[in-house]
Amino acid sequence: MNLLIDALRKRIRVRGFAVAARFDESLFMRIADLNLDLVRCFVTVVETGGFTRASKRLHLTQSAITHKIKRLENLLRRRLFVRTIKPLELSAEGEILLTYAPRLLGLSREMVQRVSKPPQNEALRLGIVEQFGYHFLPVWLSELKREWPDVRLVSDMGVTTDPLKGLEEDRCDLVIAPAGYTTMARSKSASLLQEQHLQKETLVWVQAEKSKIDPKKDPLPLVMLGPLSRYRPIALEALRKEGRSWEIVFDSPCLSSVQSAIVADLGLSVLSPFSVIPGIKVVAKGGGLPPLPTSDLALYSRKSPLQLAVQKLASFISNAVDRWESEVSRVDCLKNSVVLSVQRLGSNDHAYS
Repeated sequence: MNLLIDALRKRIRVRGFAVAARFDESLFMRIADLNLDLVRCFVTVVETGGFTRASKRLHLTQSAITHKIKRLENLLRRRLFVRTIKPLELSAEGEILLTYAPRLLGLSREMVQRVSKPPQNEALRLGIVEQFGYHFLPVWLSELKREWPDVRLVSDMGVTTDPLKGLEEDRCDLVIAPAGYTTMARSKSASLLQEQHLQKETLVWVQAEKSKIDPKKDPLPLVMLGPLSRYRPIALEALRKEGRSWEIVFDSPCLSSVQSAIVADLGLSVLSPFSVIPGIKVVAKGGGLPPLPTSDLALYSRKSPLQLAVQKLASFISNAVDRWESEVSRVDCLKNSVVLSVQRLGSNDHAYS
């Protein structure tokens, strides 16, 4: 490097004219990385008012303190003290360093404390396919927070072609996704993951509550989630088998956008019962649309080591789904009873007339 600088200092000739090479030597200087131990020594010397007291506080010899300050000055290429005997006097550069040094040391302590915090305080990371429990899940997680206030939970909801990637890359502790991934060869770490059945999900055809679209007419206008959605191929295959024609009039990767489009009566769609919101109704079985298969959901986690907190979270979500399904079954039974009662009353009125 010195040879290069010396060469550039020399006068050189370009096409017969003498030119003085002008350059900024700072361009060739690499910015030094500060050693926090040296910075800590500098701050201690200033705080204690001398090298002797600093050596006692840091349990070092006075010569070691002097050596550290000299190393720091060499690193910065600037003198930090005008006087090193009492009273100490900082140079202009030393004053600048003193304005930054306490903040550097404070940030270092804060970073170490956050990174090395006890494992029990770490956040639980939950990955979820977007269509699952769009409206119910936040309520359930709120219940979880009330039951276990010390648990920190981070949820990541979104459609993906590979829901287990978060587990494989250690970005998730628990994942809710379609069942069957651990049996697929494409999953790199399938043998290291465990799969627990969560729900046998019966998909439903839906349309706006006051829809004017006839489900029996072709081409059937469809409102669909994006190409990565697991519902999309199921719906299209069911229509294909029935020989139906269709037209996708609205396409979005966002569930809330699809729900809004259904409510606006742009077309029909296929959703999970979890995602049926006010303004949307389930198309009756005799409505002219093909039946849809079930789509099982599962909970995925790493086999070992499985944290107790992850087990608790999996159990909580499983129990919440069971409660929801029981409530839906109870409501369906009540609806059926009401329908039967109305039909019987109608039959009796007809008989008397």
